[in-house]
Amino acid sequence: MISHHDRTQSIAFRFLLVLMLAALVYAIIGLSFHVAWKHALDECRQTQIARGEFVEPEVFSGVVALLFNITNWPVYAWANWYHFGSVIATRCSHPR
Repeated sequence: MISHHDRTQSIAFRFLLVLMLAALVYAIIGLSFHVAWKHALDECRQTQIARGEFVEPEVFSGVVALLFNITNWPVYAWANWYHFGSVIATRCSHPR
């Protein structure tokens, strides 16, 4: 017969496992968002340079940008969708 203590540990273990899987999925989506957004920003920068337009310098780059995008991707995606109708939006993807 399974004791109350063993059953509680089993439930806690399963809960933590589900929580870790959810965090992993969240991080994978965030990483994908970062890669897609970075690619779109690089393309936009090249387009602006080719047009002779001013190109804003990157404020956050490298690890800091990666961490921001992985942790805040739902906010960025929602704001882009709300304002521009696309999850990935740059200065080049919406009308001036």
